[in-house]
Order: sequence, then C-alpha cells, then structure tokens
Amino acid sequence: MLDKYILKQGQKISLYLLVFAVFLQVVDLEFLSIITFFLFFLCLYVYRVKKIIIDNEAFIVSSISGKVEAIDFNDNYYLIYLNASLFDNSVLLSPEDSFVKIESLRKGLFLPFDEKKAKLLNEKIVLSTKNTIMELVSSFATAPLDKPIEKEYKKGDQLGVFTQGELLLKIEKSFSLNIKVGQTIQAGQTICY
Repeated sequence: MLDKYILKQGQKISLYLLVFAVFLQVVDLEFLSIITFFLFFLCLYVYRVKKIIIDNEAFIVSSISGKVEAIDFNDNYYLIYLNASLFDNSVLLSPEDSFVKIESLRKGLFLPFDEKKAKLLNEKIVLSTKNTIMELVSSFATAPLDKPIEKEYKKGDQLGVFTQGELLLKIEKSFSLNIKVGQTIQAGQTICY
C-alpha cells in the first residue's frame, strides 16, 4: 500500500522518524518532537513516488533528476556532470536498454561537496551499460549507495535510489546530445537521440 506513495527504500526510515517523533511528544520534549516531525515530512518528500515519463524514441535517457553543471568531452566520451539535490526525484534509472554492470563500489564518507576531499572520500559507485558509464558520488545528506543487480535492464527501469550527489555520465561520442549546461532535467528525460 505504501509503495504507491513512498519508495521502498524510504519506508523504514520514515516509520522510525514518525515513531520517534510521537515518543518525544509523549515524554513532553516538544522542541525535539517538532524537529523530528519536520524530518519525517522531509523524508516523505525526498522518498516520494513521482511519475516518470520515458521517451521511448531516445537512445539514452537521464538516469537521475538534477541540474546539468557541465558538459565536457575527451577522445571517446561526452562527459556530463549532473548535480542531484534532495528536492529532485530520488530514483536512479537505467539510461538505455542494456546489461548494467557494476564496475566498482567504494564505501566512504558523506562529506558536503564544498569540502576539498569530498569527491575522493565519499561513497562512489561506477556502473556501465553498452554506451554509457555512470559514476555516482554521494554527498552530505544521502542514503548509502546500493548495488543494483547485474542483469539486463530496459530503458527507464529502476536501478535504485540516489538522493543527493553528483553523477558523471560518460556517453560515447557517436551520439548527439539533447541537453545544455544549466538545464534542469528529470529522470527519464532524453539526453541523446
């Protein structure tokens, strides 16, 4: 029943926050109770289920919702930097019809990105598909990165949850990009035709 409104990964923490807030209210710690209720409602918003529309004619769609911070390139790939915040959709999607392989998973800290060593010390997972490589680096207020099951996924299938951090999406240069720097994109939106 809750799956219609809250992602499975957020149901347990939401329930714990609600029970703790009620407990604090019962023992007459109103200030802490109010803060915990606020965190409960924030958790409901972060882990909300939002309808995702997939463009089936696109070759590659966005894996996450967020803002395009930069677009660069090297000899083989376009390098697209997407910044996801807590207020974006938290779902991580498969960008194309392909086998998703886990290249690496590094457990680490959850430092804010304004710290000098954040990108070196924070949790990071690298996933690859036929035409893309996704490097996800967690940030300060994020859930731990879960390893998706290595298998064949259809474009837009859910791989997991990514609440806050940065995605470096490497796309082969044989495609033409359909995004620009500064643009806010939604999960499932077209990146390449």
